[in-house]
Amino acid sequence: MNMKTMPFFLVALLSTSIMSACGPSPDSTARILTDVPFGLDQTTTTSTTMPSPTTTNPETELTNQVSLYYVSTNRLVSKQQSVKQEFFAQDAIDTLLAIRPEREENSYSRSAIPKNLSLTVEVTRGLAVVDANKSLLEIVTTLEQRLAIGQIVLTLTSLPGIGQVLFTVDGVPQSVPRGAGDTAKANQPVAYDDYVSLLLTSSASSPLFIAPQNDGLVP
Repeated sequence: MNMKTMPFFLVALLSTSIMSACGPSPDSTARILTDVPFGLDQTTTTSTTMPSPTTTNPETELTNQVSLYYVSTNRLVSKQQSVKQEFFAQDAIDTLLAIRPEREENSYSRSAIPKNLSLTVEVTRGLAVVDANKSLLEIVTTLEQRLAIGQIVLTLTSLPGIGQVLFTVDGVPQSVPRGAGDTAKANQPVAYDDYVSLLLTSSASSPLFIAPQNDGLVP
């Protein structure tokens, strides 16, 4: 080795030794850290809250009140019936036909509508067209005809959107008696006011009318 480079070699060797002594010493064993910064040793969980499903109880659904008309002492009276919100003219007629107050205990009302009468209703622009089977023509007395027609007309015209009623039998237009005893011609609609004189709570607006076939005295 050249004597001129000897001092430089010794200085480099000495520096390497000093740096090796100052560095970290290897450790052959693993250690468990017990001093962990706050919060890093906590387990985080994520909770998801699912909305509880809502159910509708049919018994608590909102209902409407409709007026069904029946006969009491040869007059017409209103019977309030609770129905669901979705209630149409055909539903009103079906309910009117199905409920027979005379079958109820301590009932003072009845229905003049024949038990075998079937009715279908179609409503167009405030006009309800009621198509009946031939049982409508088989009502014996004029008084019973007036009461039966009055039940149907007053029930339908009490519903929103219906102002007049037209009667047909198997599609053929029919004349029907009005409440005062006169007759509406075929294709001539009738309305609520045509039967208001038959209401039990109404005041007599005309003299006593002697119905044909000895039906009795009806204002």
